[in-house]
Amino acid sequence: MRRSVLRSLGAAAVITVIAHPAAGQLADQLLQQIKAGVPLVGLDVGATVPLSKFRKSVSEGVALAPFVGYQVDLPFIQGFTITPILQPQSAFFSHDAIANITSISAGARFSLNDVHSEVYFGAQGGYYWSISGPRRHDNGNGFNIQGGYNYEFFEGLAAGLYVRYDQARIRPANNTDSQTTQFMVTGLELRYRFLPAPPPPPPAPVVAAAPPPAPAVKKKIVLRGVNFDFDKAVIRPDAMPILDEAANTLKEYGDVSVSVDGYTDSIGSDAYNERLSVRRATAVKQYLERHGVAASRMSVRGFGKSNPVASNATPEGRAQNRRVELIVNQ
Repeated sequence: MRRSVLRSLGAAAVITVIAHPAAGQLADQLLQQIKAGVPLVGLDVGATVPLSKFRKSVSEGVALAPFVGYQVDLPFIQGFTITPILQPQSAFFSHDAIANITSISAGARFSLNDVHSEVYFGAQGGYYWSISGPRRHDNGNGFNIQGGYNYEFFEGLAAGLYVRYDQARIRPANNTDSQTTQFMVTGLELRYRFLPAPPPPPPAPVVAAAPPPAPAVKKKIVLRGVNFDFDKAVIRPDAMPILDEAANTLKEYGDVSVSVDGYTDSIGSDAYNERLSVRRATAVKQYLERHGVAASRMSVRGFGKSNPVASNATPEGRAQNRRVELIVNQ
């Protein structure tokens, strides 16, 4: 029995050691994606349709539901986002007098995004109040599920169609065997995302001067696989194995110090690109630190759009220029 317990503990320890680096990388990615998220606001306007026993008390009406949220890209899943959301709703129904159910709920929306299109599904939970109309219980908890499609016809501004199902613990009048009120809402959604300002327009093309020769006392290592997306300083998954190999090499040669040099493509002003190149170099330095390379052995420099390794006249060339290099000091 004792040996069995010890073997189990040993196996658990091995699994923990193996999983720890992967968990750390995922946490790094999630933190970067959260920081790069964008806030959004919107409004749902639609027609209400009472369901089940609720139809015996009221008929169709309208609903208004503004909302706020924060959209975050999920790492490793291209085009997939999650949006925590807070949304009040006021639903009106026809009756002898106007019947109204007001609610406030919170949850998340999961979206699959193309260049301009968004298909989403969401779920929320919250509290519902019967403000007016044929009710025996004035309020109760409840939930809703929703889905829809939006098209972004202007940068940040989108419109589309949605459908939503609500269920609350409010007993409809004249139905003692029913403990819930159910209804659907379908109509138009307007949504605006507060996107970051685009980079300034590119300057007129110029012929880049040839970079100065490297000093003879320095050895230059170009991490060709460490590239960055446009206007981003987030380390991509395809760069992590290369940086892991670099960290192992630097740990093997513990007396070597390096300069971590960041670069950009030619789009944008000199000042903006210098700041962006420093952010990229800092991201690589922090990654190497987390993988065992002492911070005192690394210095960060940002060169902006100088010293391109490819032509900035093509998208492929600009992608190569968005990079980080290591200069080994000897």
